[in-house]
Amino acid sequence: MRIFLRACLALGWSLSACAVAAQPATGAYPIEDGLAATVVGTPADYKAELPANLDFEVRSLAPLVERETPPTLRYARPLQYLRVMQKDPAPLAYVIAGTGASALSSKCIMLSSALYEVGYSVACLPSPTSMTFMLGAAEHPVPGRMRSDVRDLYRLMQAVRDDLDPKTQVTGYALTGWSLGATQAAFLARHDETAGQFNFSHVLLLNPAVDVWASVKRMDALLADNLDGGFDGIPAFVARGLGGLKQLYSSGDPLRFNEDFLYRAYRTQAPEQGDIAAIVGLAFRLSLANMAFGADVITHADVIVPKDVELGPYDSLDPYIRRSFEMSFEDYFERLLLPYWNRDGRQLARADLIAESDLRSIRAYLAGHADIGVFTSEDDPILDDDEIAFLRDTFGARARIRPRGGHMGNLGSANTIAALQQFFSRPAP
Repeated sequence: MRIFLRACLALGWSLSACAVAAQPATGAYPIEDGLAATVVGTPADYKAELPANLDFEVRSLAPLVERETPPTLRYARPLQYLRVMQKDPAPLAYVIAGTGASALSSKCIMLSSALYEVGYSVACLPSPTSMTFMLGAAEHPVPGRMRSDVRDLYRLMQAVRDDLDPKTQVTGYALTGWSLGATQAAFLARHDETAGQFNFSHVLLLNPAVDVWASVKRMDALLADNLDGGFDGIPAFVARGLGGLKQLYSSGDPLRFNEDFLYRAYRTQAPEQGDIAAIVGLAFRLSLANMAFGADVITHADVIVPKDVELGPYDSLDPYIRRSFEMSFEDYFERLLLPYWNRDGRQLARADLIAESDLRSIRAYLAGHADIGVFTSEDDPILDDDEIAFLRDTFGARARIRPRGGHMGNLGSANTIAALQQFFSRPAP
C-alpha cells in the first residue's frame, strides 16, 4: 500500500485522494448490533491494509511527579509512550488512549500506522486511567476530573516533545484519541487555545463520550442487568461462553483468538443479547477495578485496602480484587473521586465535577473550530439519541456518524481508516 501511495502522489493526486484510493474496496460494516460490534470489532475481510514492520519505539520517561511507588504497583513503572518517527521533517500527531489502555495497545499501533502512512510522526500516550499514568504523570492520581486529567496529559505531551532528538524537525502538531481519550482530546485542544504550546492543525475525536458520567452509568447498567450473581457469577458466565465455542474449536482450524475468530463465533453461535451486553459491561468494569485499586492504594483512601495494610509485591490480592470489581462507576465517583477533591475541607459540588466532563460545556468552542472533527456510530452503546444529535448538530459536516459500528467496533475498517487519513491529509483550515 505504501508503494501505491508513492506512485499515486507521483501522478500529482492529492494526499487525501491517494489515501482513499489505496484502501481495499469493501462493503458496509457487517455487524448490525451495536453491542456485538463493540465486542467483535472489525472482521478480517473489512480491515484496512496498513503498513507492517514500522520502526516503533517504546520510550521511557522520568516520572513527571515525585511519588513513592507502592510495592504492589511496581509492575506499572516506568512511564512509557509509543512513537514512530518519519525520517524527513513531518508533523507530529498525538494519540490519546481510551479507558485503562496503555500506550502499547493494539489501537495505538493501528492508529499510529494509519497516520504514519499519510506522512505523520506519531506519539501514542497512555490513558490517565492507566496505572502507569497514575503513578508517573498524574499530579492527582484519582482519575476522573477532566480539568486535572487534561493538564496532566498536556504536561506529558510537552515531555514527549522534549524527548525528541534535537535534530528532529516537527512541522506542526495534530491530535486524536478514542473513547474517553477522544473526549479528553477535545478539552486538550481547548486548553491549548490559552496555553499555546501546540496550535493543533487537526483534531479528530473517535467515538467520544459526550457526558462521561452518563456513559459510564450505561456501562454499569449493562453489567448489573445482565451478569447474574455479580462477581460470583463470572465463572459460570465464562464457562457458558467457552462451552458454546466447542464447535469452533473442533473445526480443525488453527485457534487464533482474534477479531475474525470472534466474528465467526458471533455468526455461528448466535449468542444471546444479554450475554453480549454482559461482556461489554465486564470489560469496562475490569478497567474500572484496576483504576480504583490503584487510586485507593496510591492515596491510602481506605476504601478498598485498609490504610493500615501495607501490601508487598507478593501478597495475595484476592480480597481486594473482589472489592475493586464490586465497585461500580457510581461507587468510584462517590467514595473515591469526590472525597479526594473535597479533602481538607475543600468544597467541590458533585454537579460541577460532572459538568466538567461534558462536551456540551464547550459546545461553542467545538462548533466554531473547523479543525475539529468527530467519528462515531449511531449504535454506540455509550451514547444516547440526544448525544448523537448533539454531535451531529455541533459538528455539522465535520461529523462522520455511521449507522453501524458500536463502540470502536468499526475503527479498523477500511472505510474508517480511509476517512481518518483523508481528515488528517486535508489542508489545515
